[in-house]
Amino acid sequence: MKCALLAVLLTGVAASPSGDAFASVVTALRKLLPNRFGSSNNYRPITKQILQSYVEPINEQILRNSYVVRKGSELQLGGKRWTSSGANVYWLGLDENVISPAGQPFYAPTNASYPTHGRITEIMNTLVTMGAHTIRSQTLGVSTGNPLSLEPDLNLFNEAAFDTIDWTVFQARQHGIRIFAPLVDNYDYYHGGKFNFLRWRGINISSTTSAPQDPLVQQFYENRTIINDFKTYIHHLLTHVNPYTGLSYAEDPTIIAYETGNELGGPVFGDKDVPVAWTQEICDYVKKLGPKKLCIDGTYGVNATHLDIPSVDIYDDHFYPLNITKLQEGIDLVGSVDKVYFAGEYDWTGRITSAPTLQAFYDVIEARRSLAKPVVAGDLFWSLFMHNVPDCQHFVNHTDTFTLQYGNPLNTALNDTQISTIRQHFFKMQGLNVSSYLPAVACPGRLADLTYSPGVLDFDANAY
Repeated sequence: MKCALLAVLLTGVAASPSGDAFASVVTALRKLLPNRFGSSNNYRPITKQILQSYVEPINEQILRNSYVVRKGSELQLGGKRWTSSGANVYWLGLDENVISPAGQPFYAPTNASYPTHGRITEIMNTLVTMGAHTIRSQTLGVSTGNPLSLEPDLNLFNEAAFDTIDWTVFQARQHGIRIFAPLVDNYDYYHGGKFNFLRWRGINISSTTSAPQDPLVQQFYENRTIINDFKTYIHHLLTHVNPYTGLSYAEDPTIIAYETGNELGGPVFGDKDVPVAWTQEICDYVKKLGPKKLCIDGTYGVNATHLDIPSVDIYDDHFYPLNITKLQEGIDLVGSVDKVYFAGEYDWTGRITSAPTLQAFYDVIEARRSLAKPVVAGDLFWSLFMHNVPDCQHFVNHTDTFTLQYGNPLNTALNDTQISTIRQHFFKMQGLNVSSYLPAVACPGRLADLTYSPGVLDFDANAY
């Protein structure tokens, strides 16, 4: 009871740290604290500064357990504007870039393996150092079609696949990072996508971006049986209870949103041919399972016919290469219906000299911060990799040429200049200015083997 009272009192200080309210809280605390920490003769005067040292971590925990909400064209947390800049870290649930040690789960045909807890924790440390608020990760939402997936085959679920997802959500919470994840992929990647659902129902086609696809690809959006299969998968994902938090994914405020998919479209690449009815049904279903969840339209680009879908909160687009005209057009289009826009992926590298500079791209986004209706809530670069923890000597490489490795001594001068620009931008989105210096991030190494065990800190809340 006394601990609960202390928390309430300190929260009151946070809300009103001066004047009569502050004095009354101090008086109450001085009556309470001696009984908790020693006799009345064994404590020193309680100052505002000391009280604030109690208040700050309590406030932080309250915010971490609060939902990000949409108010018109802005996102808010704790009643204040919140920005969502961060990184795409697509491999957090299931990776394709590391061959597992002997005896560990590994699926050779797609090079699939589960990332270590240490790799995940290092990513969180890195994002905090970079000033990021948000992670977008395909494999925290898309996991179908191979033996290590959440759903290896139709209606066959692999509960072991939740472990890395659970750890990621828990570590994000511990570091004050928020997550959103696509629910299906437009492509036939190692982690799965819409072609798994099609093949499970006898439509044996595969992904291609070089030529129009078989029109039967639209059955993913139109076939009632396939839609229900997909919703069964969504239900299994969102109702899973994370043993590290005791919350289902539908309940956990750490996961701010689900995206209907990654770069969704129809038979022709970039055609935005995703039916309004399907998008609304999936967003409605996400919100039925998780009423506090935001829903992101996963169409590749802003489809104007989707703007009036009530259950869609956020629209996004991807930028390869950077394109300020497309960025501004997307912001204007989404702003016309008073909703929120993300730059969900972009090329951070600066290699394409004919494209706008990274800073010029950021200038458009940063200029919206001072507006009453900002529309654009943030941006997420593609994509972040760090060490092959517990090996802290070698960075993990990916082959798409967009890999960002923070602190890699082999980075070029251009790499580090771009990374510094990203870090300054992320802090500026929070109203803070930092120098171009890139602080080091500690690799957790073998300390990551000391895995947190769910339940170790269990206690009876009614006893306090």
